[in-house]
Amino acid sequence: MKRDGIGTNILGRPLTSEERHRSQRNYGRFCLVNGVSYMCLGENVLVLFAARLETPDAIVAILGTMLYVGFLMLPLGVRLTARLGAAVSLADFWLARNLAALLTAAAAPVALVSPRAAWGVLLLGSLLFYGCRAAGCVLGTPLVGDISTEEEAPVVLGDTQALYNASSAVMLVAITLLTARWHGLWTLAGIIVFGSCCGIWASSFLRRIRESGATRDAARVPLLPGMRAAWRNRDLRRLAAAWSTLNVCLMLTLPMSMLALKRGCGLGDAAALLCACAQFVAGYIVSRASGGLCRSQGTRRVLLWAAGGFFAVSALWLAMPGGGPAAVAVGALLFALLGSLTVLVYNAASARFLLVCPDKRDQIAGSVAINLVSGAGAGLAGSAIGPWLVARASEWAPLLEAFGDTPLGTYRLYFLMLLPLFAASFATTFPMRPLEHGA
Repeated sequence: MKRDGIGTNILGRPLTSEERHRSQRNYGRFCLVNGVSYMCLGENVLVLFAARLETPDAIVAILGTMLYVGFLMLPLGVRLTARLGAAVSLADFWLARNLAALLTAAAAPVALVSPRAAWGVLLLGSLLFYGCRAAGCVLGTPLVGDISTEEEAPVVLGDTQALYNASSAVMLVAITLLTARWHGLWTLAGIIVFGSCCGIWASSFLRRIRESGATRDAARVPLLPGMRAAWRNRDLRRLAAAWSTLNVCLMLTLPMSMLALKRGCGLGDAAALLCACAQFVAGYIVSRASGGLCRSQGTRRVLLWAAGGFFAVSALWLAMPGGGPAAVAVGALLFALLGSLTVLVYNAASARFLLVCPDKRDQIAGSVAINLVSGAGAGLAGSAIGPWLVARASEWAPLLEAFGDTPLGTYRLYFLMLLPLFAASFATTFPMRPLEHGA
């Protein structure tokens, strides 16, 4: 395929129905294989890997925000898209992303020399990994908009997310069985390396996608004036505020829930990953339904449901048993809830973005603007809030009789202290106006 931005993947005209569906299938194949890859590289395995490296809780809290801090690399994605188009640019960043994952795995041999240096390598590798992901993902929603009609887009987003969650769930079961038999730091490092290889394979499907060229042309428009124009859109500003607070909720609940199962409830790697399986099974089910929900109920209402669902996270942690099979059962319910919330937030917010920014010429600048706020901005906020909450929970829990001087008590207090943030997510979501007819 040519590398001059006018290759055979860019047609220079609207796609026919057959071309759209072929491109949608290739995007679905990418999501399917990427689910296998990400399960080996994502937050759950990284948190367990960090625990094996004896990383402090505060650093693990920062690690959970790297997914969002990485959005600072968004402008690089726009520049490459202007040259090569959205699909090939996304493929290139996916290749770089999975090479960065190998640096993350290198923390294992570095730990033999210096544990603190290994923590630094882990954070650096994670930042590059998530940065390349963000630089590519900024193009994902406009690309789906280019290869889909307005009516098809919510269904394509839901169905491809379902494929991702299905392969993730299957792979997570395999990882759980593997870690039950062979556990330890080097097993997790090997899983990360395998996931990197799968991610490189996944990028090949992106190179088969055909696009009209509208996304590439939009990326060639000067970015800053387009971003300023995008912010004049009141609906986009309100979506950015809601998406930001919802993302902070996600980044401060998911990784710390995995760490709390490990250190607070004393679960082993395999038991903790068994709970995480429920996250992706639930994610698959909710993804299949999310497109229809967004169309019938409206994206605002779905995002409000997600905001309200976070309150149940604190309730489940207050009810969490101290260990054993009961902790695994409640942990599975918790992760099923978190998986559902993750899917609802991403799918509904992405579908709403296409509604508030329907003109493809505005989508690149709009996508960069909203992702810098809801991604990078939220990540930087979470990087400050997360370690502070961890420190305060560790300090205050022994002084409060209801929590006691135990690791689980500290984590229970941490999740209770998130309640004001959950309320803020609901408060920022509520002002959005319904955009869909009848919603």
